[in-house]
Amino acid sequence: MSYDFSVLKAVRGRKNLTIGQLSKACGVSYVVLSKLERNGGNPEFRTLERVSRALGMPIHHLLALAERERPVKVGEKKCKILGKGECRYVELDGARIFVIRVPKGASGRAPEFHGDDYERCFVLDGRIKIKVGDREYVLGAGDGLVLDSVQEHSYDAVEASTFVKVLTPKRT
Repeated sequence: MSYDFSVLKAVRGRKNLTIGQLSKACGVSYVVLSKLERNGGNPEFRTLERVSRALGMPIHHLLALAERERPVKVGEKKCKILGKGECRYVELDGARIFVIRVPKGASGRAPEFHGDDYERCFVLDGRIKIKVGDREYVLGAGDGLVLDSVQEHSYDAVEASTFVKVLTPKRT
């Protein structure tokens, strides 16, 4: 796996830090930081720990930023959902973002999309009922709900509705 630590310059800039200020905050020399920002050298893990701590971010976030080219553009996919609904979605860094349009009366589950995720639902228009276990939640425009997708749940369109559903993997 290769990393591009030139992203460090952008992160430092967002924090309004000069390279000298970052050097002082993390105890890593100006020369080493400058080399990193030009994507030179092979930094030790300890160096990256000190830099990430000074930037106020976990080291895995710094590594994730350096790991891949950003921004990443993806194209949408389409599918039918809840029997009568239409779904457009994208997959971005493990998250799946769905825009779902359903007519009144559409209902069901979509277990094929679930892993061990957190599910967030936000209603743009209409009303939907989400049953989670033995509880029911009716959401209208502007309402949202967060649940663990491992829980048994289903959707029912009380009215024709458009909603956004976001599935994000649980972080350990």
